[in-house]
Amino acid sequence: MKQGKQRQNLAGNDVSLFLFRFELHGAGIDFVLNEVIAADMYEDLDEQLKPLVHACCATLLRYRHWSLSKTIMDGNILLSGEFEVMLSQGLGRYLIPHEKARLFQDAKQIAVLLDMVMHRSTQAEQAGRPQPPAAIDHAPRG
Repeated sequence: MKQGKQRQNLAGNDVSLFLFRFELHGAGIDFVLNEVIAADMYEDLDEQLKPLVHACCATLLRYRHWSLSKTIMDGNILLSGEFEVMLSQGLGRYLIPHEKARLFQDAKQIAVLLDMVMHRSTQAEQAGRPQPPAAIDHAPRG
């Protein structure tokens, strides 16, 4: 893996691996997925991912006008190896507590699914099985 410029998440914490982010785009929200993970995506995991992404987008849309940045939420693996999801600065104080808890649960489940993609791809590579090209497009609309 290439070593690049050190990246930080919305909270300014050093990131080991970018997983995903939700970005404000016009009147909507785009889900931006790590390109390498998107290229290795499995159809069954993608089907599990879609409703979680949709639920996160629906919640974030209700609070979008309080976001101070284009990135309204991001999910990353920190240098410590822990997953961290962050909202745009100050946004958390506006979310209804049960919606905030659900949003974070859904984001964590997205991370679990993405970890499964990486794990399966690594196992396939180690076993010498070629990974079929993904026909799934997670590119931002634009």
